[in-house]
Amino acid sequence: MIKNKLTIGVILLTMLVGMAFIPAVSAQTEDNYSVTADEAFEHANTRIIALIVTENNSEKWEGTSIDPKPLELYDISGQKLYYEFSVYNKNTLISRIDIGANKTLGSTLRRIEINPKPYNVAEVMEKSIETAKAKYPTGKIVSTNMVVYDYPNVGAMTTVKDKTTGVEHRIFVDAYTLEEVQDKPATKTELGVWSMYEQVSKDKVDENLKDWQKSEQFTKKLEQEINDIGIDIGEPITEENIKKLGNKLNTSSKVIPSPYNSTVMPTTTDSSTKALLSDSTQVLLDVPLYGQEKNFYCVPATAKMIAAWHGYSYTQDYIYQKMGGTNGDVIGIGPTKAEEWYKLSRSEGGLGATRSYKTTTLSFTKAMSEIDYYRPFNSITSSHCRACAGYWVFYDSADDCLLINDPWNGGTDYWEAVSGSPEGMRIYVIF
Repeated sequence: MIKNKLTIGVILLTMLVGMAFIPAVSAQTEDNYSVTADEAFEHANTRIIALIVTENNSEKWEGTSIDPKPLELYDISGQKLYYEFSVYNKNTLISRIDIGANKTLGSTLRRIEINPKPYNVAEVMEKSIETAKAKYPTGKIVSTNMVVYDYPNVGAMTTVKDKTTGVEHRIFVDAYTLEEVQDKPATKTELGVWSMYEQVSKDKVDENLKDWQKSEQFTKKLEQEINDIGIDIGEPITEENIKKLGNKLNTSSKVIPSPYNSTVMPTTTDSSTKALLSDSTQVLLDVPLYGQEKNFYCVPATAKMIAAWHGYSYTQDYIYQKMGGTNGDVIGIGPTKAEEWYKLSRSEGGLGATRSYKTTTLSFTKAMSEIDYYRPFNSITSSHCRACAGYWVFYDSADDCLLINDPWNGGTDYWEAVSGSPEGMRIYVIF
Protein backbone atom coordinates (compact mmCIF):
# COMPACT_ATOMS: atom_id res chain seq x y z
CA MET A 1 0.00 0.00 0.00
CA ILE A 2 1.24 3.51 -0.78
CA LYS A 3 1.99 5.17 2.55
CA ASN A 4 1.51 8.79 3.67
CA LYS A 5 -1.32 9.49 1.29
CA LEU A 6 -4.75 8.38 0.25
CA THR A 7 -4.86 7.32 -3.37
CA ILE A 8 -7.84 6.84 -5.61
CA GLY A 9 -7.12 4.87 -8.76
CA VAL A 10 -9.74 4.57 -11.47
CA ILE A 11 -9.66 2.06 -14.32
CA LEU A 12 -11.96 2.62 -17.26
CA LEU A 13 -12.40 -0.82 -18.78
CA THR A 14 -14.79 0.14 -21.54
CA MET A 15 -14.35 -3.16 -23.32
CA LEU A 16 -16.39 -4.86 -20.62
CA VAL A 17 -19.57 -3.07 -21.66
CA GLY A 18 -22.11 -5.37 -23.23
CA MET A 19 -20.83 -8.57 -21.69
CA ALA A 20 -22.60 -11.75 -22.71
CA PHE A 21 -25.47 -13.17 -20.70
CA ILE A 22 -24.30 -15.52 -17.94
CA PRO A 23 -25.72 -19.03 -18.38
CA ALA A 24 -27.51 -20.71 -15.51
CA VAL A 25 -25.12 -22.23 -12.99
CA SER A 26 -27.32 -25.27 -12.57
CA ALA A 27 -26.23 -26.37 -16.05
CA GLN A 28 -22.77 -27.15 -14.69
CA THR A 29 -21.88 -30.53 -13.25
CA GLU A 30 -19.84 -31.23 -10.13
CA ASP A 31 -16.92 -32.34 -12.33
CA ASN A 32 -16.66 -28.83 -13.78
CA TYR A 33 -16.12 -27.07 -10.48
CA SER A 34 -12.35 -27.63 -10.32
CA VAL A 35 -10.07 -24.99 -11.84
CA THR A 36 -6.86 -26.02 -13.62
CA ALA A 37 -3.48 -24.39 -13.03
CA ASP A 38 -3.47 -23.07 -16.61
CA GLU A 39 -6.87 -21.43 -16.12
CA ALA A 40 -5.70 -19.95 -12.83
CA PHE A 41 -2.59 -18.50 -14.51
CA GLU A 42 -4.77 -16.60 -17.00
CA HIS A 43 -6.80 -15.09 -14.18
CA ALA A 44 -3.69 -14.20 -12.19
CA ASN A 45 -2.10 -12.45 -15.17
CA THR A 46 -5.10 -10.26 -15.90
CA ARG A 47 -5.63 -9.29 -12.25
CA ILE A 48 -2.01 -8.23 -11.85
CA ILE A 49 -2.28 -6.18 -15.04
CA ALA A 50 -5.40 -4.49 -13.65
CA LEU A 51 -3.47 -3.68 -10.47
CA ILE A 52 -0.46 -2.36 -12.41
CA VAL A 53 -2.62 -0.05 -14.50
CA THR A 54 -4.45 1.17 -11.39
CA GLU A 55 -1.28 2.02 -9.48
CA ASN A 56 0.34 3.60 -12.56
CA ASN A 57 3.82 3.17 -11.07
CA SER A 58 6.21 2.11 -13.83
CA GLU A 59 9.23 2.29 -11.52
CA LYS A 60 7.70 -0.35 -9.26
CA TRP A 61 6.25 -2.64 -11.91
CA GLU A 62 8.65 -2.45 -14.88
CA GLY A 63 10.27 -5.85 -15.38
CA THR A 64 7.56 -7.61 -13.40
CA SER A 65 6.57 -11.16 -14.32
CA ILE A 66 4.51 -13.95 -12.78
CA ASP A 67 5.98 -17.39 -12.17
CA PRO A 68 3.63 -19.63 -14.21
CA LYS A 69 4.18 -22.53 -11.79
CA PRO A 70 2.01 -21.87 -8.74
CA LEU A 71 2.28 -23.25 -5.25
CA GLU A 72 -0.78 -25.41 -4.66
CA LEU A 73 -2.37 -24.59 -1.32
CA TYR A 74 -4.82 -27.05 0.20
CA ASP A 75 -7.63 -26.72 2.68
CA ILE A 76 -7.26 -28.65 5.94
CA SER A 77 -10.07 -30.90 4.63
CA GLY A 78 -7.66 -32.15 1.96
CA GLN A 79 -9.30 -30.31 -0.95
CA LYS A 80 -7.21 -28.08 -3.18
CA LEU A 81 -7.97 -24.48 -2.19
CA TYR A 82 -5.78 -21.93 -4.01
CA TYR A 83 -3.16 -21.62 -6.69
CA GLU A 84 -0.65 -19.16 -5.26
CA PHE A 85 1.33 -17.32 -7.95
CA SER A 86 4.46 -15.39 -7.06
CA VAL A 87 5.10 -12.05 -8.75
CA TYR A 88 8.74 -11.06 -9.20
CA ASN A 89 10.65 -7.98 -10.24
CA LYS A 90 14.25 -8.84 -11.09
CA ASN A 91 14.17 -11.92 -8.85
CA THR A 92 12.64 -9.99 -5.94
CA LEU A 93 9.27 -11.18 -4.67
CA ILE A 94 6.94 -8.15 -4.76
CA SER A 95 3.49 -9.72 -4.65
CA ARG A 96 1.57 -12.98 -4.38
CA ILE A 97 -1.82 -13.64 -5.91
CA ASP A 98 -4.18 -16.43 -4.87
CA ILE A 99 -6.64 -17.80 -7.43
CA GLY A 100 -9.40 -20.15 -6.30
CA ALA A 101 -8.93 -23.81 -7.23
CA ASN A 102 -12.67 -24.45 -7.12
CA LYS A 103 -15.52 -22.44 -8.62
CA THR A 104 -17.69 -22.87 -5.53
CA LEU A 105 -15.34 -20.52 -3.64
CA GLY A 106 -16.63 -17.50 -5.59
CA SER A 107 -14.81 -15.07 -7.87
CA THR A 108 -11.54 -16.29 -9.35
CA LEU A 109 -9.44 -13.73 -7.49
CA ARG A 110 -9.15 -14.61 -3.81
CA ARG A 111 -6.31 -12.42 -2.59
CA ILE A 112 -3.44 -10.20 -3.76
CA GLU A 113 -0.76 -9.85 -1.13
CA ILE A 114 1.31 -6.65 -1.22
CA ASN A 115 5.03 -6.82 -0.37
CA PRO A 116 4.73 -10.37 1.00
CA LYS A 117 7.24 -12.00 3.30
CA PRO A 118 8.83 -15.07 1.65
CA TYR A 119 8.90 -18.50 3.26
CA ASN A 120 10.77 -21.70 2.41
CA VAL A 121 8.27 -24.36 1.30
CA ALA A 122 10.74 -27.25 1.49
CA GLU A 123 11.82 -26.24 4.99
CA VAL A 124 8.24 -25.97 6.24
CA MET A 125 7.23 -29.36 4.84
CA GLU A 126 10.37 -30.99 6.21
CA LYS A 127 9.66 -29.54 9.66
CA SER A 128 6.08 -30.84 9.53
CA ILE A 129 7.27 -34.36 8.67
CA GLU A 130 9.96 -34.20 11.35
CA THR A 131 7.38 -33.16 13.96
CA ALA A 132 4.99 -35.92 12.88
CA LYS A 133 7.69 -38.58 13.17
CA ALA A 134 8.69 -37.32 16.61
CA LYS A 135 5.11 -37.43 17.90
CA TYR A 136 4.15 -40.70 16.20
CA PRO A 137 7.41 -42.66 15.70
CA THR A 138 5.60 -45.87 14.73
CA GLY A 139 3.14 -44.15 12.41
CA LYS A 140 3.15 -44.09 8.61
CA ILE A 141 3.36 -40.74 6.80
CA VAL A 142 0.37 -40.59 4.46
CA SER A 143 0.81 -37.13 2.94
CA THR A 144 2.29 -33.67 3.42
CA ASN A 145 0.80 -30.58 1.77
CA MET A 146 1.00 -26.83 2.09
CA VAL A 147 -2.30 -25.64 3.54
CA VAL A 148 -4.23 -22.57 4.62
CA TYR A 149 -4.84 -23.73 8.18
CA ASP A 150 -6.26 -20.54 9.73
CA TYR A 151 -6.96 -18.04 6.95
CA PRO A 152 -4.83 -16.36 5.81
CA ASN A 153 -2.13 -18.27 7.71
CA VAL A 154 -0.21 -20.81 5.66
CA GLY A 155 1.71 -23.85 6.83
CA ALA A 156 2.36 -27.52 6.15
CA MET A 157 0.01 -30.33 7.14
CA THR A 158 1.34 -33.86 7.52
CA THR A 159 -1.10 -36.73 7.91
CA VAL A 160 0.30 -39.73 9.78
CA LYS A 161 -1.51 -43.05 10.22
CA ASP A 162 -1.20 -45.29 13.26
CA LYS A 163 -0.17 -48.70 11.90
CA THR A 164 -1.97 -50.54 14.69
CA THR A 165 -5.28 -48.70 15.06
CA GLY A 166 -5.50 -47.12 11.62
CA VAL A 167 -6.29 -43.75 13.22
CA GLU A 168 -4.95 -40.76 11.30
CA HIS A 169 -3.46 -37.69 12.96
CA ARG A 170 -2.74 -34.27 11.45
CA ILE A 171 0.35 -32.22 12.25
CA PHE A 172 0.37 -28.52 11.36
CA VAL A 173 3.47 -26.31 11.23
CA ASP A 174 3.33 -22.58 10.53
CA ALA A 175 5.21 -21.45 7.41
CA TYR A 176 6.95 -18.54 9.11
CA THR A 177 7.59 -19.58 12.70
CA LEU A 178 8.05 -23.32 11.96
CA GLU A 179 6.16 -23.90 15.21
CA GLU A 180 3.51 -26.57 15.58
CA VAL A 181 -0.12 -25.43 15.55
CA GLN A 182 -2.50 -27.59 17.55
CA ASP A 183 -5.16 -29.49 15.60
CA LYS A 184 -8.15 -27.91 17.32
CA PRO A 185 -10.74 -25.35 16.20
CA ALA A 186 -9.38 -21.81 16.01
CA THR A 187 -11.47 -19.17 17.75
CA LYS A 188 -11.16 -15.47 18.52
CA THR A 189 -9.51 -16.44 21.80
CA GLU A 190 -7.61 -19.65 20.91
CA LEU A 191 -5.10 -20.57 18.20
CA GLY A 192 -5.96 -23.53 16.01
CA VAL A 193 -7.20 -24.51 12.53
CA TRP A 194 -10.37 -24.23 10.47
CA SER A 195 -11.59 -25.20 7.02
CA MET A 196 -12.37 -22.61 4.34
CA TYR A 197 -14.63 -25.06 2.52
CA GLU A 198 -16.73 -25.56 5.63
CA GLN A 199 -17.37 -21.80 5.59
CA VAL A 200 -19.05 -22.04 2.16
CA SER A 201 -22.72 -22.49 3.05
CA LYS A 202 -24.89 -24.51 0.68
CA ASP A 203 -27.19 -21.56 0.02
CA LYS A 204 -24.19 -19.54 -1.23
CA VAL A 205 -22.85 -22.07 -3.74
CA ASP A 206 -25.03 -20.98 -6.68
CA GLU A 207 -24.18 -17.33 -6.03
CA ASN A 208 -20.46 -18.14 -5.84
CA LEU A 209 -20.62 -20.08 -9.11
CA LYS A 210 -22.25 -17.11 -10.84
CA ASP A 211 -19.52 -14.86 -9.47
CA TRP A 212 -16.88 -17.20 -10.89
CA GLN A 213 -18.52 -17.06 -14.33
CA LYS A 214 -18.55 -13.26 -14.28
CA SER A 215 -14.85 -13.31 -13.36
CA GLU A 216 -14.16 -15.68 -16.24
CA GLN A 217 -15.84 -13.30 -18.68
CA PHE A 218 -13.80 -10.41 -17.30
CA THR A 219 -10.59 -12.38 -17.89
CA LYS A 220 -11.45 -13.28 -21.50
CA LYS A 221 -12.47 -9.73 -22.40
CA LEU A 222 -9.36 -8.21 -20.85
CA GLU A 223 -7.09 -10.78 -22.52
CA GLN A 224 -8.60 -9.90 -25.90
CA GLU A 225 -8.09 -6.18 -25.39
CA ILE A 226 -4.49 -6.73 -24.29
CA ASN A 227 -3.78 -8.90 -27.33
CA ASP A 228 -5.35 -6.29 -29.62
CA ILE A 229 -2.74 -3.72 -28.61
CA GLY A 230 0.10 -6.17 -29.15
CA ILE A 231 1.08 -7.03 -25.58
CA ASP A 232 2.13 -10.56 -24.66
CA ILE A 233 0.94 -10.96 -21.07
CA GLY A 234 3.25 -13.94 -20.70
CA GLU A 235 6.29 -11.66 -20.96
CA PRO A 236 7.70 -9.34 -18.26
CA ILE A 237 5.93 -5.98 -18.21
CA THR A 238 7.77 -2.98 -19.66
CA GLU A 239 7.37 0.76 -19.09
CA GLU A 240 6.22 1.10 -22.70
CA ASN A 241 3.53 -1.53 -22.19
CA ILE A 242 2.40 0.11 -18.95
CA LYS A 243 1.89 3.32 -20.95
CA LYS A 244 0.02 1.42 -23.68
CA LEU A 245 -2.25 -0.18 -21.13
CA GLY A 246 -2.83 3.14 -19.40
CA ASN A 247 -3.83 4.77 -22.68
CA LYS A 248 -6.05 1.88 -23.75
CA LEU A 249 -7.74 1.49 -20.37
CA ASN A 250 -7.95 5.26 -19.80
CA THR A 251 -6.42 5.15 -16.33
CA SER A 252 -6.43 8.13 -13.98
CA SER A 253 -5.57 8.72 -10.33
CA LYS A 254 -6.20 11.39 -7.74
CA VAL A 255 -4.39 12.13 -4.50
CA ILE A 256 -6.24 13.85 -1.65
CA PRO A 257 -5.12 14.61 1.93
CA SER A 258 -5.90 12.16 4.72
CA PRO A 259 -8.28 13.84 7.20
CA TYR A 260 -8.18 13.06 10.91
CA ASN A 261 -11.82 14.04 11.42
CA SER A 262 -14.22 11.34 10.22
CA THR A 263 -17.14 13.80 10.24
CA VAL A 264 -15.66 15.76 7.32
CA MET A 265 -17.63 15.15 4.15
CA PRO A 266 -15.46 13.34 1.59
CA THR A 267 -14.50 14.98 -1.67
CA THR A 268 -14.51 11.68 -3.55
CA THR A 269 -17.18 11.00 -6.16
CA ASP A 270 -20.12 9.10 -4.70
CA SER A 271 -20.59 5.45 -5.67
CA SER A 272 -23.56 6.00 -7.99
CA THR A 273 -21.62 8.55 -10.05
CA LYS A 274 -18.52 6.34 -10.13
CA ALA A 275 -20.56 3.57 -11.71
CA LEU A 276 -21.40 5.88 -14.61
CA LEU A 277 -17.78 6.92 -15.06
CA SER A 278 -15.89 3.65 -14.91
CA ASP A 279 -15.95 -0.11 -14.66
CA SER A 280 -13.45 -0.34 -11.82
CA THR A 281 -12.56 2.02 -8.99
CA GLN A 282 -9.97 1.61 -6.27
CA VAL A 283 -9.91 3.71 -3.09
CA LEU A 284 -7.21 3.39 -0.43
CA LEU A 285 -6.95 5.07 2.95
CA ASP A 286 -3.44 5.49 4.30
CA VAL A 287 -4.13 3.64 7.53
CA PRO A 288 -0.83 2.78 9.28
CA LEU A 289 0.00 -0.92 9.41
CA TYR A 290 1.06 -2.35 12.79
CA GLY A 291 2.02 -5.90 13.60
CA GLN A 292 0.39 -7.40 16.66
CA GLU A 293 2.85 -7.55 19.55
CA LYS A 294 1.48 -10.74 21.13
CA ASN A 295 -0.32 -13.86 19.89
CA PHE A 296 -3.76 -12.55 20.84
CA TYR A 297 -3.26 -8.86 20.15
CA CYS A 298 -4.98 -8.76 16.75
CA VAL A 299 -7.88 -6.72 18.20
CA PRO A 300 -5.67 -4.16 20.03
CA ALA A 301 -3.36 -3.89 16.99
CA THR A 302 -6.34 -3.25 14.72
CA ALA A 303 -7.70 -0.69 17.17
CA LYS A 304 -4.31 1.04 17.22
CA MET A 305 -4.35 1.32 13.41
CA ILE A 306 -7.83 2.82 13.35
CA ALA A 307 -7.12 5.17 16.26
CA ALA A 308 -3.92 6.38 14.57
CA TRP A 309 -5.85 7.12 11.38
CA HIS A 310 -8.14 9.39 13.41
CA GLY A 311 -5.16 11.11 15.03
CA TYR A 312 -5.01 9.32 18.40
CA SER A 313 -2.04 7.39 19.77
CA TYR A 314 -2.33 4.37 22.07
CA THR A 315 -0.10 1.40 22.82
CA GLN A 316 -1.40 -2.10 22.18
CA ASP A 317 -0.86 -2.98 25.84
CA TYR A 318 -3.00 -0.02 26.90
CA ILE A 319 -5.83 -0.89 24.51
CA TYR A 320 -5.74 -4.57 25.51
CA GLN A 321 -6.01 -3.73 29.20
CA LYS A 322 -8.79 -1.19 28.63
CA MET A 323 -10.69 -3.85 26.67
CA GLY A 324 -10.49 -6.11 29.71
CA GLY A 325 -7.65 -8.38 28.60
CA THR A 326 -5.51 -10.20 31.16
CA ASN A 327 -2.81 -12.11 29.23
CA GLY A 328 -2.24 -11.34 25.55
CA ASP A 329 -0.09 -14.43 25.06
CA VAL A 330 -2.96 -16.82 25.75
CA ILE A 331 -6.29 -14.92 25.80
CA GLY A 332 -7.82 -12.77 23.07
CA ILE A 333 -10.45 -10.02 23.00
CA GLY A 334 -13.95 -10.61 21.65
CA PRO A 335 -15.86 -8.17 19.41
CA THR A 336 -18.21 -7.00 22.19
CA LYS A 337 -15.33 -5.74 24.35
CA ALA A 338 -13.73 -4.15 21.29
CA GLU A 339 -16.94 -2.32 20.42
CA GLU A 340 -17.25 -1.08 24.00
CA TRP A 341 -13.75 0.42 23.89
CA TYR A 342 -14.41 2.24 20.62
CA LYS A 343 -17.56 3.80 22.14
CA LEU A 344 -15.99 4.58 25.52
CA SER A 345 -15.21 8.29 25.99
CA ARG A 346 -11.62 9.44 25.70
CA SER A 347 -11.75 10.81 29.25
CA GLU A 348 -12.44 7.22 30.36
CA GLY A 349 -9.64 5.79 28.24
CA GLY A 350 -11.57 4.83 25.08
CA LEU A 351 -11.57 6.17 21.53
CA GLY A 352 -14.77 8.17 21.93
CA ALA A 353 -16.38 6.93 18.70
CA THR A 354 -19.81 6.82 20.33
CA ARG A 355 -21.78 5.71 17.25
CA SER A 356 -19.66 2.61 16.63
CA TYR A 357 -21.44 -0.72 16.26
CA LYS A 358 -20.79 -4.33 15.33
CA THR A 359 -22.78 -6.19 12.68
CA THR A 360 -22.91 -9.47 10.77
CA THR A 361 -24.60 -7.77 7.81
CA LEU A 362 -21.65 -7.59 5.42
CA SER A 363 -22.72 -5.24 2.66
CA PHE A 364 -20.03 -4.25 0.16
CA THR A 365 -21.95 -1.06 -0.56
CA LYS A 366 -21.77 -0.19 3.14
CA ALA A 367 -18.03 -0.92 3.17
CA MET A 368 -17.57 1.46 0.22
CA SER A 369 -19.58 4.13 2.01
CA GLU A 370 -17.49 3.87 5.17
CA ILE A 371 -14.24 4.19 3.23
CA ASP A 372 -15.65 7.09 1.18
CA TYR A 373 -16.37 8.81 4.50
CA TYR A 374 -12.78 8.16 5.61
CA ARG A 375 -13.75 5.57 8.21
CA PRO A 376 -11.62 2.40 8.30
CA PHE A 377 -13.31 -0.43 10.18
CA ASN A 378 -12.74 -3.81 11.83
CA SER A 379 -13.06 -6.81 9.50
CA ILE A 380 -13.37 -9.98 11.56
CA THR A 381 -13.15 -13.66 10.59
CA SER A 382 -14.05 -16.57 12.86
CA SER A 383 -10.64 -16.30 14.53
CA HIS A 384 -8.96 -13.04 13.58
CA CYS A 385 -9.40 -9.25 13.49
CA ARG A 386 -8.01 -6.92 10.81
CA ALA A 387 -8.53 -3.34 9.66
CA CYS A 388 -10.26 -2.61 6.37
CA ALA A 389 -8.58 0.39 4.73
CA GLY A 390 -9.96 0.48 1.20
CA TYR A 391 -11.99 -1.08 -1.57
CA TRP A 392 -11.63 -2.08 -5.21
CA VAL A 393 -14.96 -2.33 -7.03
CA PHE A 394 -15.50 -3.91 -10.46
CA TYR A 395 -18.83 -2.78 -11.84
CA ASP A 396 -19.03 -5.48 -14.54
CA SER A 397 -17.26 -8.30 -12.74
CA ALA A 398 -17.51 -10.08 -9.40
CA ASP A 399 -13.94 -9.36 -8.30
CA ASP A 400 -14.79 -6.67 -5.74
CA CYS A 401 -12.13 -6.56 -3.00
CA LEU A 402 -11.46 -4.96 0.36
CA LEU A 403 -8.00 -3.72 1.29
CA ILE A 404 -7.00 -5.45 4.51
CA ASN A 405 -4.35 -4.30 6.98
CA ASP A 406 -3.59 -7.56 8.78
CA PRO A 407 -1.59 -7.33 12.03
CA TRP A 408 -0.50 -11.00 12.00
CA ASN A 409 3.11 -11.99 11.29
CA GLY A 410 4.49 -8.49 11.76
CA GLY A 411 1.78 -6.89 9.65
CA THR A 412 0.86 -7.32 6.00
CA ASP A 413 -1.69 -5.78 3.67
CA TYR A 414 -3.61 -7.42 0.87
CA TRP A 415 -6.63 -7.17 -1.39
CA GLU A 416 -9.23 -9.73 -0.30
CA ALA A 417 -12.13 -10.85 -2.48
CA VAL A 418 -15.62 -10.06 -1.19
CA SER A 419 -17.21 -12.97 -3.06
CA GLY A 420 -16.93 -16.04 -0.83
CA SER A 421 -15.11 -13.97 1.80
CA PRO A 422 -14.16 -15.52 5.19
CA GLU A 423 -15.30 -12.29 6.85
CA GLY A 424 -18.06 -12.88 9.40
CA MET A 425 -18.43 -9.61 11.32
CA ARG A 426 -17.50 -5.95 11.20
CA ILE A 427 -17.18 -3.18 13.73
CA TYR A 428 -17.87 0.19 12.12
CA VAL A 429 -16.01 2.92 14.00
CA ILE A 430 -18.06 6.11 13.86
CA PHE A 431 -17.62 9.28 15.92
